[in-house]
Amino acid sequence: MGALLLGQAVAAEPLTVTLSGTGKTNPNEPYYYFVQMLTLALEKTRASDGDFKIDFLDHKGGIERDRTMLASGTGIDLMWGSVTRARAEEVRIINIDLLKGLNNYRVLLINKKSQPDFEKVTTLSDLKKFKAGSGTYWTDGRILDYNGFSVVYGANYNGLFKMLSMNRYDFLSRGLHEIGNDLAAFGDLGLMQEQSLLLKYDIPIRYCFFVNKSNEKLAERVERGLIAAQADRSFDKLFLQMAMFKYGHDILQNSNRRVLVIRSIPNL
Repeated sequence: MGALLLGQAVAAEPLTVTLSGTGKTNPNEPYYYFVQMLTLALEKTRASDGDFKIDFLDHKGGIERDRTMLASGTGIDLMWGSVTRARAEEVRIINIDLLKGLNNYRVLLINKKSQPDFEKVTTLSDLKKFKAGSGTYWTDGRILDYNGFSVVYGANYNGLFKMLSMNRYDFLSRGLHEIGNDLAAFGDLGLMQEQSLLLKYDIPIRYCFFVNKSNEKLAERVERGLIAAQADRSFDKLFLQMAMFKYGHDILQNSNRRVLVIRSIPNL
């Protein structure tokens, strides 16, 4: 190849952002939304920051492996999750709530036969008479335990719903962004959305993108892109296109439920 002529521009390499997973996404799943929201943020900054591509690494190591890789700067460049103090110390938080507050409210997934029992609940103390279920690493499980609930943990996601159907515990606390998909996926196990209660954390728990602490360029670009998407409402449009998020949004907008406030863990 001949030498570059004087003044000839050199095309910059596109920004590559590697995510955990296969890249094969179902439009009805949260994973799809977060990939699309990242894509939207990067598109909003294409003119100013250049081209980009999103790659995927299917390491099959689970979310704790994701966090380890991101914190060490190996393997993946970005992930998403609820913001905790420990995570903020390990990685850089892009401080825009991707779920528009839905993660701060919880509804209960229960056995259909249990609804009359939950209708008698008027206080948090009443609710503590019931056993809660949780994934091993779920922030929500830690908060329930901190608030004095008896929590039954399960390591297998699908298995948690089967455990609930078998009455191994009484309810699964689910974000308003999750309950719609839960019902679609596991309703045939005899499960339903509890109809009378709404849990609310006293301190909002944001759900954000994370990057490695040293990756200031990516963090700044994604943040600018998200702000631009908020400004032109394309953020909201994408959010409400997700049936599961619109379902939760509608619960919050049209709720006559009893709201029980639950304490977040200090400095979580």
